[in-house]
Amino acid sequence: MKYKIAIVGATGVVGSRVLKILLQKKLHNHKYFLYAEEVGKSIKFGKQNLIIKQLDDKIFEQNFDFAIFCTSDDVSKKYVKQLAKYGTKVVDFSALYRKHCPLVVPEINSDMAVGNILCNPNCSTIAGVMALYEIHKKFGLKRVVYSTYQAVSGAGKLALCDLKTNNKNKLKKFDFVINNNLIPYIGNIDKKGYTTEENKMIYETKKILGDKSIKVTATCVRVPIDICHSESINFETKKPANIKQIQSILRHTDGVKVLDDYPNFPMPIVTKNQSKVFVGRIRKDFSQKNTFNIFICSDNLLKGAAQNGVQILELLIGGKK
Repeated sequence: MKYKIAIVGATGVVGSRVLKILLQKKLHNHKYFLYAEEVGKSIKFGKQNLIIKQLDDKIFEQNFDFAIFCTSDDVSKKYVKQLAKYGTKVVDFSALYRKHCPLVVPEINSDMAVGNILCNPNCSTIAGVMALYEIHKKFGLKRVVYSTYQAVSGAGKLALCDLKTNNKNKLKKFDFVINNNLIPYIGNIDKKGYTTEENKMIYETKKILGDKSIKVTATCVRVPIDICHSESINFETKKPANIKQIQSILRHTDGVKVLDDYPNFPMPIVTKNQSKVFVGRIRKDFSQKNTFNIFICSDNLLKGAAQNGVQILELLIGGKK
């Protein structure tokens, strides 16, 4: 059956990859409508040439079956909720509805893919929980400490422009030069000293894993890399576990690839354009019981965004048949 599907933000760093993945997964036979700033531009999509349309209130009249919003909170606020009221099932990449609607990582909680608004989680959160969820199922997680090293593409096209300049006067996205630098905050900082990104990871980890009792903290850092987020994760299990058990679980986790043989560890040059979350540096934390360290890396534009969103769309299409 062919469905009417809208892709909003189709020419952005995530939206363009959504289109590529739809082609790779042979989902191109549905009827697609693309929305972006480049109105009138022609996009080659399989054997079709799709014309970018103007995003306005006329979208509510189109009777779309599904829509993917690769957009900011502001755009999602204006269109997503209303579109859902018209019966369209929406996959939303913004952070706007994550506290109120299902937050879905299909390998973990596909049963949550219900309702008309489904949210794609934060890209760093997705990578983290992909590595942790089977460990949590087996031993339970008592505490998780994230330290992230996040690529500039996570902030969009303008951020990639900042990566190419050393001139602060030409900055488009960041407060400081990112080239040859690290910026130890992502988003706004609240009264407790935590950033928007850190609070997302703390909240979303608990929601996706379905356990509010897990103690989670995070420090999120922007690094001068174009694509691929990396994370150092320290975690404590509730039940006794040993290093061999942790290694075995990770090797058998769907969507995860273990790369833990010196000097071959997860790095952006290895994980770019790869669909899995790579895990290495698996070792015991000897400072306390049942605590371990891992280092992970994944393509933030794929499993962290476009790939996960298309997987959610597949669940919705499958549920509609």
